[in-house]
Amino acid sequence: MLLNVHESLELRATIGDAWRLLRDTERLAKLVPGVDSVMRLDDPEREAHRVQVTEKVGPFKVTMKLDVTITEVVDLSTLCATVKGGDVTGMTRATGPVRVELSELPGGTSLTLTVNVEVLGKLATLGAPVIRRRVAELFKQFGERLVAEFQSIQS
Repeated sequence: MLLNVHESLELRATIGDAWRLLRDTERLAKLVPGVDSVMRLDDPEREAHRVQVTEKVGPFKVTMKLDVTITEVVDLSTLCATVKGGDVTGMTRATGPVRVELSELPGGTSLTLTVNVEVLGKLATLGAPVIRRRVAELFKQFGERLVAEFQSIQS
């Protein structure tokens, strides 16, 4: 099942502040719902991290280990990555590209997330509408955390 997600939010932050947060993996990971841990992979040829995520989707609680590899960086504008991995039982797999784009707005920054991940296995049996709904809920939580993060900086 192909999961296509396109979400946007507005931040009361400069594009520079939003970019610095996006490039600070540890700080960013603390704001993403479900992230248990992030470990930088020792690969001199590419920027990559192993991320463990635990989340409840429908009746399933899934813990996944995902390798996130940065594939493109355009300063103050675009960050692209590929995600590949699966749950610890081997019954669910996910792979595909993720793209985050920043653009300046009057008084802030727009952040747009585009995800085109293929989900296979147990989790895919729930169907796209259930998974999309949960992803939208998680993005909303992420957005609220981002807004709070920038409010604390401005205070």
